[in-house]
Amino acid sequence: MKVKGDVKKITVTQRQLASAFGVTPARVNHLIKDEIVVRDEDNPGGAVLLYESVKRYWSGQKNEEVSIEAELDLTRERAKHEKTKREIAELRLAKMENRAYSARTVELVLTEMLSNLRTQLLGMPSKLAPQLEGKPRGQIYELMTRELEERLSELSEYTPELFTEEEIEADDEDSD
Repeated sequence: MKVKGDVKKITVTQRQLASAFGVTPARVNHLIKDEIVVRDEDNPGGAVLLYESVKRYWSGQKNEEVSIEAELDLTRERAKHEKTKREIAELRLAKMENRAYSARTVELVLTEMLSNLRTQLLGMPSKLAPQLEGKPRGQIYELMTRELEERLSELSEYTPELFTEEEIEADDEDSD
C-alpha cells in the first residue's frame, strides 16, 4: 500500500484497528474512552487516527509492562520481608524454648568455664607438689592423672541452665 500525504492523518475503522491490535472492537471503544485511541474529529463515521493511536497504544503497553514489573519487584520484596520476619520469630521461639542461645551468651559461659579451668590447672603444681614429694613415679602419675581428670570432668558438667542463667544476667545488664 502506497501512502500519499501526511502519514499522521491516515484513518482506519475501529474494527480494522481492533484486528490490527488483536483485540475486540469493544476493547477499542474502551481505549477511545481512556484517550489511548484517538478519533478523527473530522470524520463523521467514527474512524480513528492510525499513527497517533498506535503510538499511544504501544507506549501504554510499555508503561503497563513497567508497572507490572515494578509490582512484581514489590511483591518479591514483601515476600523477602515476610520470610525474614518468620525466621526472626522462629529464632525467638527457639530461644524461649532453650533450643538456641545468643552468641554473646555462649561466649560468656564458655569464657567463664575456660577461665575457671585455667585457674585450676595453674594451681595444680602448688597443690600437688607437697603431696608428690618423694613418691614413686607410678604414684605421681596416678595422683596427677586423677587431679587432671577431676578438673576436666567439670567441663563435662554442661547443663542448659548455665546458658539460661547467663542469658538472664546478660539481659539484666542490658536493661540498666
